Amino acid sequence: MTQASTGHHENTSVNGEKDTNNANIGNGTRLPLRRSAFRALVQDFGPLWFTWCMNAGVLALLTHQCPYQFPGLGIISTIFYIFDLLLFITFSIIFILRFTIFRLDAYNEIVSSQADLALCGCWPIAFLTLTSLTPLICSNAYWGRHAFTILGYVMWWIAATWSLVVLFWVFITLIRRHEASSVRLPMMVIIPAVSVSTVAVTGGVVVSDSYEISARLAVPVIIVSFMMVGLGILLGLILSTYLFHQLLALGWPPAAQTASLFIFVGPMGQSAAALQQLGAAARMYGKFAGYNKGTFLTAEAAAPLDVACILIALMLTGLGIVWSLLSVYAMIECAWKKELSWNPGWNAIIFPMGTLFTSTTLFAVSMDSPAWRVVTAGGIITLAVVFLVNLSFALTWIVQGKLLIVREDPRVKKMMEEEQKGR
Repeated sequence: MTQASTGHHENTSVNGEKDTNNANIGNGTRLPLRRSAFRALVQDFGPLWFTWCMNAGVLALLTHQCPYQFPGLGIISTIFYIFDLLLFITFSIIFILRFTIFRLDAYNEIVSSQADLALCGCWPIAFLTLTSLTPLICSNAYWGRHAFTILGYVMWWIAATWSLVVLFWVFITLIRRHEASSVRLPMMVIIPAVSVSTVAVTGGVVVSDSYEISARLAVPVIIVSFMMVGLGILLGLILSTYLFHQLLALGWPPAAQTASLFIFVGPMGQSAAALQQLGAAARMYGKFAGYNKGTFLTAEAAAPLDVACILIALMLTGLGIVWSLLSVYAMIECAWKKELSWNPGWNAIIFPMGTLFTSTTLFAVSMDSPAWRVVTAGGIITLAVVFLVNLSFALTWIVQGKLLIVREDPRVKKMMEEEQKGR
């Protein structure tokens, strides 16, 4: 019997030696183990990279709104904003190129991974950070004004639609293609819920801080944002309950995934910030008074609405603090066991905690509280340090060829290992 008739092909080089740098895909074609830098960059580029945009964006927002300002802080905020913008444009181009070049293979790789599928919610969240910062920074600059108010307004409606589409697509795909009972569901599954809460808090920023936005434009955003924050709170609580039960049943996640526990904080912090921002927009910024229709969209209804929003935000912030303490404890325990080491998942720390400190920033204003101001300032400094730590490790890994551009193709390596086992 010939070798061809058995369906088994040895990978050999031209001089008859075993070929350890290529994998046979079954039709005589051999895939190279090492790729070009461009192919490695595009083929492996995942939605996790958009967390860098999210983190830069939330730090830009926090430094801009920090209760303790100094002359250089505005410049730092603008630098974070520009960094966020440049990263978003670059990463979006690479991510789109992945689907343009690899098409169905790229799509199947994304949807076959629960983590990558859920992380697709990071793309619209990254866009939402720019949607907040564009009217906040640009429309209030002397060269920006109303044009950037309209730009931010249009961006918000695009982001709201985008986030809802991703939310439904992610959960429908999870239901159709994955069985949660057979594997441990990743913490990232909460991210689509965080995205709709981010739509809400961004809506509050757009209607509160944009230059001369009218009540006629602002009120529809406020109404839709309240609906979004309801969706974010309830869906976030449902998913948090499931994932917390998973922790009780299975224990802590693997050491490499410990930082992902901070994702628990996201829906609570973002929803608390959204409620405060929307309540303030209705009352303090006079959007309901300017609209003045019906029984709800009036100045009389705005005051109790604002108080109710602050009350619910306090409750959500309390739960967010509990989740953050639980996550910090898990990190400390992991470090105590000498199992803690840096990996790209550490980016999960900054944005969720940033949402919590956005909420405390607003409490500092509504309560005129020195305690909330100190907590917020301390939190911003801590998150900035974590961002710099993540950046230094990431750049080191990139230079070492362990991140972003990994020339050795993991797909081909897996095929070669399977071939070796089959012999």
